[in-house]
Amino acid sequence: MQKGGAIPERKDVLGDHLYSLVVSLNITADEAAQVTGMLLEMGNNEVLRILQDKKLLQVQVKAAQGALKRRSDCKSFDNEELAEKLYQRVEDQEQGMLLELDCDVIEKLLLSNKDLDVAISKAKACLDNDENRSQVTDRGKDEIGEELFDKVTEIYPDLAARITGMLLEMNVESLNVLLTCPKLLKEKVDMAYKALLLS
Repeated sequence: MQKGGAIPERKDVLGDHLYSLVVSLNITADEAAQVTGMLLEMGNNEVLRILQDKKLLQVQVKAAQGALKRRSDCKSFDNEELAEKLYQRVEDQEQGMLLELDCDVIEKLLLSNKDLDVAISKAKACLDNDENRSQVTDRGKDEIGEELFDKVTEIYPDLAARITGMLLEMNVESLNVLLTCPKLLKEKVDMAYKALLLS
């Protein structure tokens, strides 16, 4: 046993190794510290995989940097202000779907009537997909959760349980819409993944 101090925790040791690898990718010390903190939230097993696979390290660092940039871009944005701007031009259901997009995407939509109209049309198409929606309308959250978990596993297998849990906080109607609109589901799953990286 060590003398003169406590034995470092496994997470601290992993964090030190991870930080040295992250900072070696030509990243500033401050950003490397933030990225390392985000990656450590993925759990010891995932961190061990990252430490052993340089390509995986680069992919995860790039994803974390993207999430940091989006978080920075969103700091000046007020979601209530966005909702107010959309309120007069978009119906409630479509408005809710559009507000789930990234801040920078919403800002671009508000600057272009054409792009906003296209986004509204896509949202309506998802909502109007009665044939698919009717297959899942009367199901409970347990059954929806199972199907959602299967779909999330195809995208982020290691975090499928946590991401599915986050998505199940939505109401049943919104979950039904997600299950019938693959593009919207992918966007929501990606948002949940990014939120986990930032937590």
